[in-house]
Amino acid sequence: MVREGRVIAGRYRLRQRLGSGGGGDVWLADDEELRVQVAVKEIDVPETAEGGGGDPAGRGRKEALKAAQLRDHPNVITVYDVVEDDDRPWIVMEYLPGTRDLRAVVTERGSPASDEVARIGAAALDALGAGHRLGIIHRDVKPSNILLAPDHSGTADRRVLLTDYGISLWPRETRVTQSGMVVGTPGFLAPERLSGGEATPATDLFSLGVTLYFAVEGTSPFERDTLDASLMAALTTEPDVPQRASEPLSRVIMGLLAKDPTERTQAAQARELLAEATEIGPGPRSRSARLPSLPVAGGASAGSGAGAGTGVGDGSVSGGSGSGQSRGPSESGGSRPGRSSGSGATGSGSATGLGDVGTATESTHSAPSWKERLSGRVNRRRASGAERRAVSGRRTPLLLALAVLPAVGGGFALGAATYHDERDGTKGPQVSVEVAAVPSPTVTRSAYPYGRQVGLRTGLTPGQCVDADWKAGEFKGRPGVRTVDCYDGDPEGQVIATVPADAADGAVSASGAAAVRGECARRTAQLRRTMADPVLYVLTPETGQSEPPASACLLFLKHATLGGPLGDFRKPGDEVYITQLGPGDCIDVEEDEDGSYTKTLVGCDKPHDEQLVGWTRASGDGSADSVDTGELCQDTYGVNWARGRGHEIWGWSSSDEEWDAGFRQVLCSVGREDGGKLPGGALKSAY
Repeated sequence: MVREGRVIAGRYRLRQRLGSGGGGDVWLADDEELRVQVAVKEIDVPETAEGGGGDPAGRGRKEALKAAQLRDHPNVITVYDVVEDDDRPWIVMEYLPGTRDLRAVVTERGSPASDEVARIGAAALDALGAGHRLGIIHRDVKPSNILLAPDHSGTADRRVLLTDYGISLWPRETRVTQSGMVVGTPGFLAPERLSGGEATPATDLFSLGVTLYFAVEGTSPFERDTLDASLMAALTTEPDVPQRASEPLSRVIMGLLAKDPTERTQAAQARELLAEATEIGPGPRSRSARLPSLPVAGGASAGSGAGAGTGVGDGSVSGGSGSGQSRGPSESGGSRPGRSSGSGATGSGSATGLGDVGTATESTHSAPSWKERLSGRVNRRRASGAERRAVSGRRTPLLLALAVLPAVGGGFALGAATYHDERDGTKGPQVSVEVAAVPSPTVTRSAYPYGRQVGLRTGLTPGQCVDADWKAGEFKGRPGVRTVDCYDGDPEGQVIATVPADAADGAVSASGAAAVRGECARRTAQLRRTMADPVLYVLTPETGQSEPPASACLLFLKHATLGGPLGDFRKPGDEVYITQLGPGDCIDVEEDEDGSYTKTLVGCDKPHDEQLVGWTRASGDGSADSVDTGELCQDTYGVNWARGRGHEIWGWSSSDEEWDAGFRQVLCSVGREDGGKLPGGALKSAY
């Protein structure tokens, strides 16, 4: 067993296991001669039951040398050395800190724009082409094998690198895998491979098409809840046309996904289409449109009443009138300074508080949400009857019988009985195929731990930011959920805490739902008191799992996106929006050229421009220009915070568009009348 601290080939000291890829583990290691860090990969080649390759070490050396053939390609991980240790081959490769694979990027940040996906696809295609010209087939092209690394200037995600050639195959070599064993990842394998065919450049192109589809849609067109369903989908199901891809990117993806390899888009044409997609820009993708089209769960409830309450992921939530603002320099500073005369609008006092718990029933039809009215996003969601791609000519052979059985080494085997060709109805020869799943699917957790309609494939953790697609209307039912970058993704909500599932029954039972709801309410209570009309939504795991994820306590605003992280997930120095702020926060303020203001979070123990003291709400239906927010805050908080103390009350509001969309909350702050900084230490109310 390989352990940390072991020295490989007298030179490379293993420091940390970085992960596992096709055919072996990858380690971070110190090159003790050059005193640099490298990545080393042990090539794990199993014994075969047949001839044609009885020497595992020799076959491993072949695998390592294949990767080394491409060492100078800019889109392939650089191979520095191929060594042996204890009769086993190791590849020594460049180590790239700050590297993330494409699957992680899509899962955590959301789908990139079409032009960025096209750029990534073109780089991967170029790397594959270099291998194909040498007779090397990758055989496991998938999002987790495409790495995005910083370039030499440090700009994140600019280098695109294809990795994991450890299971690649020379077509002219003697087959060294067991008879009928197909190595690859279900959902990304070409149908001809599943039908027992050889690995070819065309099979790599099919896998690249699936990978690009995943990048723009957030899921493989053939991924299903079970292994056999995924395999059958790849064999028989025509994928929906991707809805978030630009026209040339959609064409190249659908062309690469042709079932018949003779009809599949060739590399040269794919390269031209990807170049066109890169040039025309981001395409139809938008932040909200990245959410998958998902069915709505039955029976739902939602909140009514003011303020914030609690709910569970079966649909019960609490709600209230919310707050929000645009995410850019258009955010207004309101009436600042705030001692100008009022317009007759009156305040309703502090808008904070926990509020009540309410319920409502799910409706089939709902009016466009505030976000849709604001940005014209009524058609942002994918249509239920998406266009399907028609395939002419010869059809891929169809399996008549399908069974999933355990395979040697912990994988899974696909047993195929007979197939037929639709051109003349004649039966072809019998095919027996085994598919080694990489990695082997777990039996203890659903592929969609919160349910397929939610769409997440991993459990949520505190601090993650999300967008939610409320199919039944805002905060009704179980939404489609996608994690997004907290700073660049303009998040709609954030996971504030998680509550472990009931270990007794493997999920949140009916009797335990109230306890989970109460625990989420308790853990988020302090933060909700500082927010303007928050909504607490509790997302519970799907039942029937032996190892379910924890229930997630999510906070949203009823009529606004959060714009960034909340509470303790923020950092001093962060540029913040008013929906991220609340009473007790301190900020520095800088006026921009367009008259808007940039606010930076500052620790109150250090000198700062303003301290935030509370929320108020403008009554009536007047426009933002008709309300003097400074006067509104003065009426509400001036007697306690500014009277006779050399201090001045100011009011922060958002953009005109969001005001008209329903956000009429005003965040009030106190600062010095002379414009100087307040000293470190929180101010106290006079009363």
